Amino acid sequence: MKNTVKYIVALIVLLPFAGCNPYDTWPIGLPELEHTYYVSSVKTGNGTEQDLQHEIAADGTARFLLRNHKNPNNPDHDAIPATEWIYSDVKNETMPMDIRFICEYIRKYDVITYFWVETRSGDLADGVDFTVHLGDGTRLTPNAEGAYSLTWPNAEKGQQAVKMRRISSKEGEVRLMYLYRPRMKFTATDRPDRDDLEQTLLNNKTNDYTVRGFWHDYAFPVIVRFQ
Repeated sequence: MKNTVKYIVALIVLLPFAGCNPYDTWPIGLPELEHTYYVSSVKTGNGTEQDLQHEIAADGTARFLLRNHKNPNNPDHDAIPATEWIYSDVKNETMPMDIRFICEYIRKYDVITYFWVETRSGDLADGVDFTVHLGDGTRLTPNAEGAYSLTWPNAEKGQQAVKMRRISSKEGEVRLMYLYRPRMKFTATDRPDRDDLEQTLLNNKTNDYTVRGFWHDYAFPVIVRFQ
């Protein structure tokens, strides 16, 4: 009986410790990564190996869907749609394409992230064949390296939407990029160097912070087709 009482008392004493959240004492992490943040596209599917495909037809009809990535072992296999086509009410304009900034702190500085619109076919040009806008309609213009910038006040995490408008009849295809490799041609073998992720996943770097992209946003991009 005494042993039973001892076991019960011991169990009562240990229960509070067993119920403690292990993350309450989780270490902060490496000091050198304290001011490293991430930027990524926002997709509505269940996986990362999916392309978000927008289309704007010659008559101005705009639509998009999420398409599962093609099987690399069977190049003739068509990519399987993960969602149905969703149509925009606005002619010649894509639905908003959300960009996510990932940070778990509030800082005294603002963070700037970039994205690039890379031509895959058709030699399309900003201001000639398309324009890029924020979700509220404000036009974005690229800098000398072709980068469009987004500002995140006090490094607070969140999402911002961008849209593309078709302004010519030229056909072609572009993709949104978040890795610092401006004016990079798209080829079957063109991909980030996994042995040099310090550079190939870089989005922006200043004296205050570093922003990185994700490999899956390169391999499974956001695509806009002008048909």
